[in-house]
Amino acid sequence: MLADQAFLVALTWLVLRVAGSGVELGTVLAVASIPGIILMPVGGVISDRFSPTSVLLLSSVVRALLLSGLTVLILLDATRLWHVYVLAGGLSAMDALYYPASMSVIPAVVDKDRLGAANALVQGAEQVSGIAGPMIAASTVAFLGIGSSFGTNALMFFAAAVVFVFMIRATGSPMVEGAAGGSMVESESVLAPEDPESRMGTGALTELLAGVRHAWQDPIIRTILLILVGINAAMMGPLYVGGATLAESQLGGVGAFGTLVAAASAGAVLGSLGAGSIERVHKRGLAVLALTAALGLEVAAFGFVSNLPTATTLALAIGGTASFLGVINISWLQERSEPELTGRVMSLALLATVALDPVSFALAGILVEVNLRAMFLGAGVLLLLTSAFGASTRTMRDSD
Repeated sequence: MLADQAFLVALTWLVLRVAGSGVELGTVLAVASIPGIILMPVGGVISDRFSPTSVLLLSSVVRALLLSGLTVLILLDATRLWHVYVLAGGLSAMDALYYPASMSVIPAVVDKDRLGAANALVQGAEQVSGIAGPMIAASTVAFLGIGSSFGTNALMFFAAAVVFVFMIRATGSPMVEGAAGGSMVESESVLAPEDPESRMGTGALTELLAGVRHAWQDPIIRTILLILVGINAAMMGPLYVGGATLAESQLGGVGAFGTLVAAASAGAVLGSLGAGSIERVHKRGLAVLALTAALGLEVAAFGFVSNLPTATTLALAIGGTASFLGVINISWLQERSEPELTGRVMSLALLATVALDPVSFALAGILVEVNLRAMFLGAGVLLLLTSAFGASTRTMRDSD
């Protein structure tokens, strides 16, 4: 996580140094996101087919090698823009392997009654890394140069790989078995018992469709995934584009926006700690629906903000609510998923949280030019409708 966050800052400076264009930077970031989005479901299949810890190890080693190669090019002053595109695309592809595995490995090594605490620790580490990673990158770029910054990134990925080696030894994780500890033939027997011979030759697409079918047929998993889509559409663009516009026009500029981002991160840490400290959330369905509705009210309230202290309080509340909700949702998905399908369900959850990013950003960019307050209100209403849609599922309302 530290390496990921540091990389984004270092990449920004590298593109500006090589291309000197903000447009080129936006293009690199947009192009880099494509492999990750496309390959995310495939990453879920791979996490189910092989040991997720082994997938984590492989992706960390490849990312370390990619960054090591770029470090050499930078130190030799031989960097070209196409090198950056290849690197960013390759890392995005590795992210598509890493993140489903990082989420599916948790229920493989943690008891069900500790899933909430484990996921809270992971989210807390992510939020702290979101603060520390950019600081590491900025410091190494400023004092040691951009080549040293990417070299530091490579070392952090190698360090992560070493951690996963010890994790494989400690847990005895097999290299080519699914999270449930059974072989692929054994796990697929759950999916297609009527045709043993065809199970042996099943392909990635068949396995992916099996995961989608499992997610859609389970009312809880289906509803949570749809809620994640609604949250993604309603929050990404409005909070980033709308938040920056609000900070610039009414709250004091870029410093105010930085304050809002920091407050949201702090709230997310508190939300993760709060969710992890609760042994079990009772009436989880109602809790998920209530927290989604609360997010709607908090986002809508941004449309009426006129000063920085109020906006900071709202950002803190949004970060805390979203993080608390995230721990519940992810833990519930891990618990509901069949062990041999956990990777695929996690990849679908990750896809649900990023798939509509471009649409959300584009719509927010258009709406802020029309009416900033209406944009925040519309986003809040969308979250309230998402909560109401979830409430239409009786299983969701009644589930503990």
